[in-house]
Amino acid sequence: ASTIGILGLATPVPGDRELRRAVVSLALIGAAVGLQLLPLPEPAVAAVSPARSGHDYQALFAATVPTALGTGEPVARGTWSSSISVSPGRTLLGLTFFIVLSLFFVACRRALSTARASGVVRGLVAVGVCVAVIALLQEASRSPLVYGLWWPRKVEAPPAAPFINENHLAGWLLMAFSMAVGHLCGGVALGGFDARRGWRKRFVWFGSRNGTEVLLAGLAALLMAVAVVRSLSVSGIGCLVLVCLAFAWRVARRPHGLRRRSLLVGVLVAVPLAAAGWVGVDAVAQELALASWSDISGRLPIWRDAGRILHDFPLAGTGLNTYGIAMLAYQTSGTDVHVVEAHNDYLQLAAEGGLLLGLPILCAVVIFVRQVRRRFREAADDVRIHWLRVGAVTGLGALAVQSLVDFSLQMPGNAVLFALLMAIAVHRPPPRRRRPRPEP
Repeated sequence: ASTIGILGLATPVPGDRELRRAVVSLALIGAAVGLQLLPLPEPAVAAVSPARSGHDYQALFAATVPTALGTGEPVARGTWSSSISVSPGRTLLGLTFFIVLSLFFVACRRALSTARASGVVRGLVAVGVCVAVIALLQEASRSPLVYGLWWPRKVEAPPAAPFINENHLAGWLLMAFSMAVGHLCGGVALGGFDARRGWRKRFVWFGSRNGTEVLLAGLAALLMAVAVVRSLSVSGIGCLVLVCLAFAWRVARRPHGLRRRSLLVGVLVAVPLAAAGWVGVDAVAQELALASWSDISGRLPIWRDAGRILHDFPLAGTGLNTYGIAMLAYQTSGTDVHVVEAHNDYLQLAAEGGLLLGLPILCAVVIFVRQVRRRFREAADDVRIHWLRVGAVTGLGALAVQSLVDFSLQMPGNAVLFALLMAIAVHRPPPRRRRPRPEP
């Protein structure tokens, strides 16, 4: 991601005020995290974060992990400075990830101003097909070894390769699925299907270049939908249905092409049903019945503990990427397992950042949403780019919903794809070159 970011920044593009606003909003978030890392006098820390001195987090960490991971060396004492963050090392790691992802997002947005997004999406859909095939093969093998070679740290259930956790796998596939459906809708909307009179000619249309792309995109979307359902991730299946309904609603609102609209709406409704039928309706129903809905599969107690952290650190939080460290002192449920994620990205960010980090994030979200709305209001996209932008926004929305009960975005692979979809959602496409007309 860093390499792509550096190469993308080297791409010459004209000045873009909207991009500068996005960069400033991201810089404000980075500055807020930097403030959490600054060594401060004890009175200043006590004034901003009174609960910071309530526990010796270094001692708690040393008692939990007595040696440095994989080195056999004792954890050095006295290295945790008097900063707002309860674990500056983990906050620095989180800041590094944020900088890299921000760089990747800015570079992708600049690059998409000179390169068509459709080419990027074709490659993304191809990768999505590979991920879906790997996931289905891993599930069919029921092997505890990933790819038959690697023993993962998660051993309580067969791994959902290549993301190990079924919810993280479903999150990535949801974003790729949204882009595949966007590519499908764009191909159908380009025309050709309605122009044919009679079903025979329409069937022949699928042999054209555009028709072939429509078929391949539809098969890719179906395969990814099957992989999502086969993962038996409750949040993933629910978000898959929401994605299909969102696309169906958008297609139904289009003013032209009754046959195309009917075809697309029928396909979008049929995809989750076909995926569930392929996997087995009984297996899906059994998974939904086994889920603990009273406490959301054990998440409510975790959220209560996260609420206690937020109550004690309302202004500056515990530090980005320190939720697991803070839970050494605040965890009251499931004491046989150390909880290191809140299973709700919004609640975890609030606990780790407080108002100091929450306000810049809210500002960045508002700027991003306004830019997305402006792209749609301008109506300057051609048909294919419009639907790819719809796919990107739908994929982002699916991950936003899943983040209410999971933490897929904390996986680097998901975060990188999320940043790419953000760039597609707000980019300005390059002007299309007109082919010169042949002389008579």
